[in-house]
Amino acid sequence: MAIVYLCVGTMKTGTTALQTFMRKNPEALKKQGYCYPFMEVGPVSGPKNRNGHFLIFQSPQKDPQKKKKENEAARQAGYQKLHRLAAKYSNIVLSEELIWHHSEKYENFWEDIAENIAKINCQLKIVVYLRRQDELVQSLWNQGVKIGRRLCKTFQEYIRTKKYSYFPLDYYTLLKKIEAAAGRENLLVRVYENGQYEGEEHTLISDYMHTLGLHMTEDFVQDPDRRNPSLNSNFIEMKRIINSLPEYRKMPDFMEEPILSASAFQEAFNPKKKQTLFTYEEQVAFLKEYEESNQKVAEEFLGREDGVLFRKPVERLPVYQVNPEDMYRDMITFMGVMFCRQQDAIQKLEKKSPLWSLLSTLNEKV
Repeated sequence: MAIVYLCVGTMKTGTTALQTFMRKNPEALKKQGYCYPFMEVGPVSGPKNRNGHFLIFQSPQKDPQKKKKENEAARQAGYQKLHRLAAKYSNIVLSEELIWHHSEKYENFWEDIAENIAKINCQLKIVVYLRRQDELVQSLWNQGVKIGRRLCKTFQEYIRTKKYSYFPLDYYTLLKKIEAAAGRENLLVRVYENGQYEGEEHTLISDYMHTLGLHMTEDFVQDPDRRNPSLNSNFIEMKRIINSLPEYRKMPDFMEEPILSASAFQEAFNPKKKQTLFTYEEQVAFLKEYEESNQKVAEEFLGREDGVLFRKPVERLPVYQVNPEDMYRDMITFMGVMFCRQQDAIQKLEKKSPLWSLLSTLNEKV
């Protein structure tokens, strides 16, 4: 019986790096009886590395019946593909970090997955990484401003209005739902925190491999590049303000890439000091809301008698504030990157112009 490992995130726990690692090592995985398949089934599209996306696929159809039919067709096509793969591989790995919070939108979501995996005669194991809630919401806000949701609220407004409420931060409650459908023995809970990783290297990747039952060998290639970088403090503030422009909100998010480039450039020359968006007191109070939930997770799912889920203490860090001198420097860097990109685009368009080609020919003759 093949095992299907379904890795459901959560978001902001290094999932992009883990997915990239798996995608880059098909032969090394194959040697140990594993595969990380492409799962583009039916009408499903999306990031190729997130091969579990078919489980939460939503058809663009506006007609409810047609939408439901296409959604179900995509899922069944996915299960059929898994059935075929199970004849060849003993272990199949799927990953989609959006599942953790999207699962709350569906009735009997986990029961349906467990039932369909059983129908194709496979065993389901669900892998989830948990990040300390105060760090996670800061990262979710940064991600929302950087890309996708185009947030323009300050972090304080984001917290006050609970814009993060779409994301289940009461880990224990959701884990119990998963446990009821899949069984505790099939729920693999890990902690996203330095000092808690297992495996040969005690890194996130080695912990992930250890959780999946893989062994790190010389066949595996690791990519040192940071796959989903956050924006540095001043650059996230610039992007937040840009996001508020009505004209920009109607356009494609064309400033995401240049502002990320500018942020990375400045970080290379002026590494950012560790900061927080909470005050220390706010941070402690925020975590207090999840203290009981975290304790239950530690005791029941990790077997920790001390009830400690996250071992890193809350640090007293400086709270981010705009420094006019640094903002002036960073703003010019961003403008420079934008101007260079625009000039490059202009030159490419000029080269495509018939008039430019004619002028180039005349210049060569002269």
